[in-house]
Amino acid sequence: MNILVTGGSGQLSSYLFEELASKHEAWGVDLREPVFESARGRVTIADILDPEAMREVCKGADAVVHTAAQVSVQRSTEDPAFDVETNVLGTVRVLKAARDAGASKFVMISSAAAYGNPRHVPVDEDHPAEPLSIYGSSKLSAEHFTQAFGSSYGMKWAVIRPFNFYSPRADPKSPYSGVITKFTQNAASGIPLRIEGDGSQTRDFLHAADVARLVRLVVESDRDGMVLNGGSGQATSILDLANVVKKVSPREVTIEHVAPRTADIKHSVARVERAREMVGFTTRISLEEGLKAFFRNGD
Repeated sequence: MNILVTGGSGQLSSYLFEELASKHEAWGVDLREPVFESARGRVTIADILDPEAMREVCKGADAVVHTAAQVSVQRSTEDPAFDVETNVLGTVRVLKAARDAGASKFVMISSAAAYGNPRHVPVDEDHPAEPLSIYGSSKLSAEHFTQAFGSSYGMKWAVIRPFNFYSPRADPKSPYSGVITKFTQNAASGIPLRIEGDGSQTRDFLHAADVARLVRLVVESDRDGMVLNGGSGQATSILDLANVVKKVSPREVTIEHVAPRTADIKHSVARVERAREMVGFTTRISLEEGLKAFFRNGD
């Protein structure tokens, strides 16, 4: 299968190129030059908002995996129009290019932010989508356009809603890096791990390599119209996360507690039975194993 990956220079795409390599021909598009070996030579530098560029890069694609997005909740709040332009209009541009190229399947990488503050945990895919952030709203809107293109033009589609995915390939200098990247970087530098509040808030952490495998299974599936969570199904408190980092770090680690941010979601954990039942997905990389790689300078 010939597969185009938007956002081809990102950490998730780097694992996805590796995941697809044995059975498929994959290439990408991104505004940034790739830094990961698996993406080098595969990524065209172009803007997903450019219709002509997308028309060219989509040629020959049987399937499109759309990972390109503006991912900062903070930036979405500061500049909502930019968020909508990138995440909504950008998705529409990619959808149209995929349709015009004759692609038979479109897989959109959305976000658990589409759920908002969960009414219950674990969160299943039928949980009401009530995003609290502009970012979550833009991702949900992009989901709706994906579904609409499918019903209007007969293109198979799927949506994956990752929870908190991580890997050593995340940019530690990015202001948008997640708590795992920040904790492991601090641990390696001898800086205390700062926990907001008592650390009882829980998250669902999944290694980006596992997310990439889920994406491959979805691309290869004949099923149409799937909405799947991308998670481990395991609740990990931030305090427990800090203690695992402390356990695997080669340097001594200290933990500090600071005032909590009251607006933060308290618990966010995925229910993952649907992904297992529909495409056979199970988690392979444990949190402890995934964290050890940060200190090996490995993947």
